[in-house]
Amino acid sequence: MSQEAARKLPRYALLVLLVLFISAGLWVRDFWTIRDATTFGIAVDALNGTAPDWVLPNIGGQWVAEHGPLTGWVAALFIGLLRGVMDEMTAYRVTSLFWFAMTTAALWYGTWNLARRPEAQPIAYAFGGEARPRDYGRAIADSAVLLFIATFGIVTRQHEAIPDTALLALASVNFYGLARMLRKPYWGAFTAGLSAGLALLASTVFAGVWLLAAGLIVNTMLRGAPGNRDLRLVVMGFSALLPPLLWAGAAWMLAPEKAPGWFTYWAQLQAANFGLASPETLLWLAKNFVWYLCPIWPLALWGLYSWRHQLEKTHLFLPIVVTATGIVAALFSSSQSADTVFLDFIPAMAAFAAFALITVRRSQENVLDWFSLSIFSLAALFLWAYRLAWETGFAPKMAKSIQMLAPDAVPSFDFPFFAALVATLLWFTFVGWRLTHRPVAAWRGPWLAACGMTTATLLTVGLFHDGININRSYEPVALQLKATLVDAGLEPADCVSAPGLPAGIRAMFIHYADLPLAPDVTQGCRFRLIRTKTGALPVNAIGGPAERPHTDESFYVLSVR
Repeated sequence: MSQEAARKLPRYALLVLLVLFISAGLWVRDFWTIRDATTFGIAVDALNGTAPDWVLPNIGGQWVAEHGPLTGWVAALFIGLLRGVMDEMTAYRVTSLFWFAMTTAALWYGTWNLARRPEAQPIAYAFGGEARPRDYGRAIADSAVLLFIATFGIVTRQHEAIPDTALLALASVNFYGLARMLRKPYWGAFTAGLSAGLALLASTVFAGVWLLAAGLIVNTMLRGAPGNRDLRLVVMGFSALLPPLLWAGAAWMLAPEKAPGWFTYWAQLQAANFGLASPETLLWLAKNFVWYLCPIWPLALWGLYSWRHQLEKTHLFLPIVVTATGIVAALFSSSQSADTVFLDFIPAMAAFAAFALITVRRSQENVLDWFSLSIFSLAALFLWAYRLAWETGFAPKMAKSIQMLAPDAVPSFDFPFFAALVATLLWFTFVGWRLTHRPVAAWRGPWLAACGMTTATLLTVGLFHDGININRSYEPVALQLKATLVDAGLEPADCVSAPGLPAGIRAMFIHYADLPLAPDVTQGCRFRLIRTKTGALPVNAIGGPAERPHTDESFYVLSVR
């Protein structure tokens, strides 16, 4: 790489791009996914509850053990700190900024540590002009972060403070720890192990085990790390065990009566994540691999080919081992844990894809530029066409589709709309710049891809948040169910059983309508809430169904006695 190709991407430009990308998640009013509401419900219950509610996650007394408690702890911390200056939901969404900052910072510094190694430096030119180590390392690290932002599969998760988002952040920290181990062997090993242990607390045992496995394999096979290998392994294993042991100990101290039952239930759910992958799971992975990891997987494959005679070099070998461990993990994943495999190795693959960029010829490198320009420009025009149809009805089919998905939705001209307008103007400014110039900076392709993904995100949220709120929100359903219960004679001392109701929906019903939902094991409630497919009228139903538009689910209140 030449010094000109390693020219500096202005820090303010990178920072502004990251802020714009993640800030779109702060504009939404309602919960758009059940998984997002689940973490919120756990956090609020912990914040308003007692010590056992912190160590044994639950929503309204109903155990939630699909994931560990760490994501709820962090969300509760932000809600507690910020609810004096903003509402609880906005304070909760700030949590996603924390995870995003951790993800991008760890990925940048992990890649930076690898790119500054002597064996990673570009070949010296006969008459000079090759990139200086500092500039080269910065260009590779910038490209890794930009490629990460452009990855299709992480877009929605980055705007939700959910276990998957926390896992992605901790996978980046794990990658940083392994890279840092090449300079600070024991500190790096401790960081990598600790992140694996925290991943167990934030996500699942499956995720934590495979992150730890990647670290142990890197430690065992890597030749370039200083210090004693066995001691590094001990440090990594100890630090990985520390978080779950401290959590379990605190749970048994603070909730000795509930802890055995909760952890038994948790262990059963965690065990379901392991097993030989079924043909259906492997087919799902194969189908989703192409779009989920685009555009980093084509670059990674090209890097394997280009570097095929040098893959033993530390800066290439480390991310390859981490990614390969994730691929092996896919063979032992169940349908519940299949997408976790992607999250575990996305940071390492993004770093390897950044190294692959420098081997791409000029004509081939332009492919990423033109792919980004064409795909995201078409996406922007497509989104604006739907918005215009929604406003004017000039395209009846397009306007009708929006009205069908979000009845009575009215487009608004608020801050998100004008932010989307500005983002569109900036995007097409970048398009014009690229069409009229021949930049040589190595980060230009990743920059255009990341800008395109950011523009698409801002447009989707900015132009259609009113319609998405109506289509995705459970608030009208919760209020309708509350009205039905009040009409049926709900008293302050009454409870409502809701067997089998997903934790996220339970959290939304409590948040929006303060429904007195009882845990599944509760007996003696006068009312029961059930979730069924549209058209299936249950016996003893009170009133009509509560439904969201254009979905196949209905909620009924039943009289038990």
